[in-house]
Amino acid sequence: MRLFVAAAATLLVVLLSQVDAGTPDVDAGAPEPMMAIEGFEPLVEVADAGVAVTLETFEVSAPSPTVRLFGSVRADTSVDTRFDSPRNVPFAENVAEGRLKVSLGVDVKVNDRVRVVLEGRAQVRLATQREFDRAKGFFEPLLGDAYVDFYSPKVDVRVGNQRIALGANAALAPADALNPRDLRESFVAGELEDSLLPVPAVRAQGAIGQVNYLAAYVPFFQSSRYFIFGQDEALLQPALAPSFDTRRVDPSVEDFAQERFLETRRPPPFLGDVALRLTSSGKVKVGGSWVWMNEKMPRVVVDPEVQALASANAAGRPVPQAIAASVLNRFQAGETLFRGTYARTHLFSAQGSAVLGPTQVDVDVTFSPRQTFFDAEFRPIDKSAVSWVAGVSQASDSNFVYALSYFGLAVPDIAASQQLVLIEPSTAAGAARTAWFHLFVGNVSYTLWNDRLALELRAAFEPIGLSFALGPKVTWQGVEGLKVWLAAEVYEGASFSPFGYLSRNDKVMVGARYELF
Repeated sequence: MRLFVAAAATLLVVLLSQVDAGTPDVDAGAPEPMMAIEGFEPLVEVADAGVAVTLETFEVSAPSPTVRLFGSVRADTSVDTRFDSPRNVPFAENVAEGRLKVSLGVDVKVNDRVRVVLEGRAQVRLATQREFDRAKGFFEPLLGDAYVDFYSPKVDVRVGNQRIALGANAALAPADALNPRDLRESFVAGELEDSLLPVPAVRAQGAIGQVNYLAAYVPFFQSSRYFIFGQDEALLQPALAPSFDTRRVDPSVEDFAQERFLETRRPPPFLGDVALRLTSSGKVKVGGSWVWMNEKMPRVVVDPEVQALASANAAGRPVPQAIAASVLNRFQAGETLFRGTYARTHLFSAQGSAVLGPTQVDVDVTFSPRQTFFDAEFRPIDKSAVSWVAGVSQASDSNFVYALSYFGLAVPDIAASQQLVLIEPSTAAGAARTAWFHLFVGNVSYTLWNDRLALELRAAFEPIGLSFALGPKVTWQGVEGLKVWLAAEVYEGASFSPFGYLSRNDKVMVGARYELF
């Protein structure tokens, strides 16, 4: 309204400025002077000798910064449903563990052009084998989202530690590979925001006509985080015949020593990851992306003589003395008996998504000309691969929420003597072939009593090896900001099927999460 009045006054000044200086004075025959509008001073005064103008001034104050705090505390503890591993054996399972996670951050909107986000995270993890053997714990601080946003009419730029999402499917899109993952999170009970690690990057996004674009550059390499042994989510599970005695590593350092255990070289700085994505606007969104990146898991090549010694030791056979002497001499000579590097690859992807009534449908397809897989001896194999995801999820408010996804993988040109571990069954070897992998993942939940009680089930099924995982969960929110839950994890299948490999990790757990702000 004030801007309208100011504009009207300006127009009136222009008109009056065109009046000749000899205009007669206002007299009884002239129109009545303009009356002041209630709440405003007269903007124009007509003088005897001409026109004198007085304008009200308007001061527009700059928007003040807005600050939003956010944070949460999460704690849970779990106990295995059965204790399978005997005491004091290599690769014995953990039977109980506890975790505490804290995050705290601030989101500052400086003005319409600048925004700053800073988040810190920390976790404490405790674990023990049966009879409290090898009890251990560690504290780990982490930097979460920490970036600055710069907004402009044509492009928005984000600089700093951030999450860069690619692909249509939020959880399983093969193109979503720029951010490393925390593989120490439970497959069933873990949260997506905890498993995706922010990385230092520069990201620009905007729109040109009906096409949305995103370009990202990650200059510094960061690997995924994982355990090799000694934890429920470790890469080497008790089902695997041990090739070395893990009891020789003290429990106070074993989780810290594993972070670089499989590495001999990391990619140099600034030879980083690059991504470009183009998507259309509208109800049906289609697009494509290209990612040039370093894989986030190391490609480990073990010397054949060392591999022969490890295999003999694992099988309980006598160690060949000639090979043992050769390995010892080469080790003393300073030779590198294994290499752990990060291979570089391309990902070419297409994606599409649409909202059909109360349901969102998404599809992703990705081709990689070179990807690292592992055979039954855990030796790396380079193969091209095609992967795809199709998903449906809830797109409207409802007490019943669901998300179902199908993930598929095809790896051609597998030799008759090769087997892709945890992807193919051992019976697949014996003929040249294309390796296939199929995975169905779902999550359904239903809330009751004004959203105070939530019943949830997470499930995954792999049909070739007939292995599956289940995660039922009951959550109660009786206090604002506080959620308490009771949950379980169940893994079933053959020893080297994707979920049967984790079958000693069945557990029940209780936990709580409190939103601080």
